[in-house]
Amino acid sequence: MFDNKIGEKIARLRKEKGLTQKELGERLFVTDKAVSKWERGLSLPDITLLEKLAKELDIDIYDLFGLEERNKDDVLKVIKEEKSKLEKQFRKKVIIILGFVLIIILIFLFKTFPFGYVIEHFRYAHYDNKLINLGVPKFSFLMQNNENNYSFKSFRGKEVLKNEVKDFLNTLEFTICNDTVYYYDKSSDVTIINYDVIGNLVYSTVSYSVRSGNYCDKFKVAEYGNILGGLNKRRYTDNDDIYIEITFSYKEDTLFTAHLIALDKKTDEVLEESSGSFEIKDNKLIYFREKINEESIDVPNKSVFNIKDKKLILEDNYFYDFMSEVVL
Repeated sequence: MFDNKIGEKIARLRKEKGLTQKELGERLFVTDKAVSKWERGLSLPDITLLEKLAKELDIDIYDLFGLEERNKDDVLKVIKEEKSKLEKQFRKKVIIILGFVLIIILIFLFKTFPFGYVIEHFRYAHYDNKLINLGVPKFSFLMQNNENNYSFKSFRGKEVLKNEVKDFLNTLEFTICNDTVYYYDKSSDVTIINYDVIGNLVYSTVSYSVRSGNYCDKFKVAEYGNILGGLNKRRYTDNDDIYIEITFSYKEDTLFTAHLIALDKKTDEVLEESSGSFEIKDNKLIYFREKINEESIDVPNKSVFNIKDKKLILEDNYFYDFMSEVVL
């Protein structure tokens, strides 16, 4: 603080006279706020008020300014010096306030301006120690991993972080099951099953929960297995004329696959050998042939089987020359 001897003297003498700031101001035709500023060293009385002020306080101008010699030039010099001090004090306060405002603006921009995200690679030790990719908002720190969960800290705002996480998730493949949307990253073969952004006063936390593979396929495995009486299973029909066998399997790398072979037992001729994928919809199994290795009859690209009591009944029976109904 700058020296405030003049303001302190005005306050002391005013109180000794039993005057309030308002009463002194009324005698000088100024406001009580002006008197308060003098006493706090925020401003000085106008030079035209000095004689009247000194008179109201029962002193002369020289005593007010602590001058022993009665010289008007000395009074003007003191006033000039005190005004210079006040101006320096004012500039210092303005600089401090502007600096504080600038810091507030920078913090606000940092917390609300979208800086985007970067793809970071993490070791997924919970499953074969493979590398996975996660979108991490820029300027994040303190990555933590707990089995299937990854979290990051950031001093940036909750809402802007949410938007950046959503931007990353929108680059992934949406997969829906159990009335829930999950996010599948085919490049690293993991599914983000949940994400969250939690904000508090100081920082925000971004978290991901991941699972290996396509999460919805695991539900399909259980569903298909229940409908078919199990996956990775061979089904066949055998009579005097024909032998038909179809094998269903599931693997994380190849998903739901099928292989079909049909033999003419009388001639040992291969009627069909094909492979492909399958899906189950509306109690029907649809077999999509992706490769036909051998055929001696017209084989469709797609076959539909009705499912009844875990048995498969071929809808479009292209084996009609050998048997009237194909039941596997």
